[in-house]
Amino acid sequence: MGLRTIVDHVMDIVQNSFKAGARNVHLKISQTRDTFCFTVEDDGTGMTQDELNRVFDPFYTTRDPKVRRVGLGLPFLKQACEATGGFVKLESEKGKGTKLTACFNTSHVDCQEVGDLVGCLVTLLTGTPEGVELCIERCYEDACYEISTSRLIEIFSDLSSPIVISSLYDVIDQLEKSLFEGEVSK
Repeated sequence: MGLRTIVDHVMDIVQNSFKAGARNVHLKISQTRDTFCFTVEDDGTGMTQDELNRVFDPFYTTRDPKVRRVGLGLPFLKQACEATGGFVKLESEKGKGTKLTACFNTSHVDCQEVGDLVGCLVTLLTGTPEGVELCIERCYEDACYEISTSRLIEIFSDLSSPIVISSLYDVIDQLEKSLFEGEVSK
């Protein structure tokens, strides 16, 4: 089945940060007419050089082999990016955290669809584990907005409420529309 849209990859990488015990996760999504790039930076457990060297091998995983013997998220991401002439860059240090940047050439015929970005962002923000700060910076060309779990908790208190989730979807949807109209700026 695989990861079918670009936002599936975004979700997978942010979830990896949560699973790595990160307390702070920064997601930056930068888009132009022809590119879609995202960077996920965290302060999780990080990886050794040996793990970094093997992380794109589909038969390598740090998970318990009783749970899963393969790790396909990063290899699928690398393949999807490179198929468009894009790239994946991964930096990590054990005990310090990890930074992954992935770029897609969206005008390439082999590029996956972006997918439901608004739904992705709402899911990540409302599904962030307790005690973890997720900060999202979203840019299209020169227009940007930022949103974070701590700020949302200040405003809404309970991010799991269906009313809050619906309202958050509407707010992010409007922010996305404003990006493309050039109404939001840094």
